Amino acid sequence: MRSRGAACAAALAALAALLISTPGRADESRAARRAVAARERGFPYTMVEVSSGVMTLPGADVCPVSVSPGACEQGETSVSLGIHNLYRWRDIGFGAGIFWAATLTSDAARGARSLERDHARSYFMLDGLFRYYALRIHSSEWWAGVTIGGVVVNDSWSVEADRNPYSDTAYVGPRAATIGTEGVAAGLAFGGDWAFADNWSVGSHIRYSSWFLPEKRKVSPTGDLASLSQRVDMFNIGVLIAYRLAL
Repeated sequence: MRSRGAACAAALAALAALLISTPGRADESRAARRAVAARERGFPYTMVEVSSGVMTLPGADVCPVSVSPGACEQGETSVSLGIHNLYRWRDIGFGAGIFWAATLTSDAARGARSLERDHARSYFMLDGLFRYYALRIHSSEWWAGVTIGGVVVNDSWSVEADRNPYSDTAYVGPRAATIGTEGVAAGLAFGGDWAFADNWSVGSHIRYSSWFLPEKRKVSPTGDLASLSQRVDMFNIGVLIAYRLAL
């Protein structure tokens, strides 16, 4: 009798677990079916796209060491990250997002050797984008697009005491001298993606952007010049992963 009661209780518990989990699986499968239908039949849907890659400024005059423009070095390579939210309808996609990059290494900056001053750069872009999906082959799509937005180039100078403070005491104010150079960015992009699951796709992209920065370099309170000025060409190549959600 006890074993029969235990078996009934176990069956009821299993049935309850099945009833609880079934709506979740149903909702998930329904969303996946809607995402597939939207992509295949041209219905509107949204997608969040995360990308990572390498950014290069091949012709930029970068001044990491001296305030003298004649001592500038040329070209720089950085690691980049980006996230964009797009609205897709048939072969047209548009949206906006952010793009961030940082130098792979820091450079020595002018000043007393005992200070051990370093200089580093980071880049931030906020842009809108428009895409035309021109070609579809089975689960793969290829697109071309344009981008327009703003760019900020941040130059930071720090000393050894800033990077490795003598104590854990927090003082008011920043631990590095930073200046930002703002400008306008416009460019072209090409890429493709492959839908490996109902809601997911992976792909790659190549991006070119022209940055229009002020002609005169900004100067920090310590007399250091901003790294970049005037027009700068930017190239970016990377991989991306996207999640689709039907409307």
